[in-house]
Amino acid sequence: MERYSRNYIYISESEQEKIRSTKILIAGAGLGSVIAECALRMGFESMTIIDGDKIEESNLNRQNYTTSDIGKYKAERLAKYLQKINPNAQILHYNAFIDDNNVNDYIDNYDIAINALDFKSDIPFKVDRLLGKRGIPVLHPYNFGWAGFVTVVKPGGYQINEISSKVKAEGFELEMAEYVAQHAAFWNQPYLWLQDVVDEYKKAWGKDSATAVVGCFMVCCGTMHKNNV
Repeated sequence: MERYSRNYIYISESEQEKIRSTKILIAGAGLGSVIAECALRMGFESMTIIDGDKIEESNLNRQNYTTSDIGKYKAERLAKYLQKINPNAQILHYNAFIDDNNVNDYIDNYDIAINALDFKSDIPFKVDRLLGKRGIPVLHPYNFGWAGFVTVVKPGGYQINEISSKVKAEGFELEMAEYVAQHAAFWNQPYLWLQDVVDEYKKAWGKDSATAVVGCFMVCCGTMHKNNV
């Protein structure tokens, strides 16, 4: 297809077709809004977007919306925007928050899931577990200052809340950042800039030290290092 002709420098036509037919779930249309556009332009033409949140002005510095979108549903506005980029794409959206009562209604029949839900409850962890039981791999994106980071949760593999025996859902992004910084320092590859980001977030949020990374820290670090994660 002419639309993806520049992709063929890097991937074959058969790989492009596999991408086109892959079904993606995007849970959370904040950071997920940027990922959705990149995925669509890459050639993923079948995706479902779920988010019950509405767009606020404070979202505009990092999310894929404009001033005219303020006050409207993220999932709906994102779906319409993506449809303009590729009218032939199959873009479904639900203006709904995933919760304990409806989670099973939204997570079937996908090949890959992007879990960009806010860590305000244990729902992101629950979504991961349920997707894993269905054999669906999950990607978790994070913004660490000026950097990006992603964790991949494979079916049957480690869950992200296993980085500590004392994990709490609220503020988990900060705990994950601190975990990565400590992991790098443990293997004598310190990311000093990342530790600075963690420290600044602690100051901004008025929090004490994030939950200590204990218990499975050594085991997880060893496994990640062994697998070159």
